[in-house]
Amino acid sequence: MYKTPLAWKNLMHDRRRLATAIAGIGFAVLLMFVQVGFQNALYDSQVRLVDALGGDLFITSRDRFAIAAETRFPVQRLLQARSLPGVTGAYPLYSELTTSVFKNFGSRASSKGHQIRSMAIELGTPVFQMDGLAESLPRLRGPFTAIVDRQSKPTKFAVPTDDDALLAEANVEVSDQRLNLVGTFELGTDFVNEGNLIMSTATFAKLFPHRVPGGDPLSVVDLGIVDLAEGANPEEARDALAAMLGEQVSVYTREGFREKEMKFWRSTTPIGAVFSAGKVIGFVVGVVICYQVIFSGISDHMPEFATLKAMGYQRSYFVGLIVVEAVWLAVFGFLPGAVLSTGLYHWLADQTGLLMQMTLSTLLFVFVITVIMCVASGLLAVRKLLTADPASLF
Repeated sequence: MYKTPLAWKNLMHDRRRLATAIAGIGFAVLLMFVQVGFQNALYDSQVRLVDALGGDLFITSRDRFAIAAETRFPVQRLLQARSLPGVTGAYPLYSELTTSVFKNFGSRASSKGHQIRSMAIELGTPVFQMDGLAESLPRLRGPFTAIVDRQSKPTKFAVPTDDDALLAEANVEVSDQRLNLVGTFELGTDFVNEGNLIMSTATFAKLFPHRVPGGDPLSVVDLGIVDLAEGANPEEARDALAAMLGEQVSVYTREGFREKEMKFWRSTTPIGAVFSAGKVIGFVVGVVICYQVIFSGISDHMPEFATLKAMGYQRSYFVGLIVVEAVWLAVFGFLPGAVLSTGLYHWLADQTGLLMQMTLSTLLFVFVITVIMCVASGLLAVRKLLTADPASLF
């Protein structure tokens, strides 16, 4: 923009101040990345089970406001669903969390017991579409057998998921009954479930007979997975199935099911608001730091700016100068903040099992916010220069 890169020269004039500014802005960028990362992990982790399921449509109890809620519907609704033209299969998924207490007597911390999500399927049904799961499912034909999520929190469950031989020797119980761990799969944790098990319906019924007091524990289903014939329209099939099954259940397409889950966590729970507030705090911290840097730079060079004003340079020149300087600061502060955040994302994903990913959309979002943050700071700092009389600046 200028024959003399005055904005660049002002920044490079004092390398120590520039380093301090980069560190401060980088901290604000890191803070925003962490908040965005946790917020995205909240949403992505909560719908990871939906993404791992097969099927085109999903049936839940009308009262099931989220996957974590334990409200169920009669298995007869799946039998009805199979009779609808265009439906090629309807399969149950059973789930238990509240009474599913996992104890590992090989670990002092895990022997006290921790809740773990136990899921059960009818063996041979295409309920899940996770890579590598098909190899482990045949092992579930034995009594009281299960496979465990490799990303279950080790601090809570402490099972050797990297070695099948050691895993088979683990002395574990679920609901006070001995359970044999015969393999692993990979799903991941979320903000409700810190570990996962998959077992057969036969084992599930023996572990959790209380689901229907005095009745068949498999007579109520947590989630129904419906396969449609090739070429069938999911929206039309959803409407037809909902009309057939009545008001006791809700029917969703895959995208509708994901959106319902994300909407619940985004709008109904306080967690989404907390992370949104964290992003605002990071933005405000960045504005304050960047304002101090730019304002100090303007104050230190008031005589030089006065000379330019006396020479006839217009307000637009000074505004453009400070905006360019602010953009440079945004770029300088964003780069180290992004690098540190990427490493932090990987570490947090390993420690928590949450789905924390540095995506292009996350990078672009935080970069745009960083530029806005620095430019806003520059425009606030330049007001004193614009309103001052040249003669009073010398």
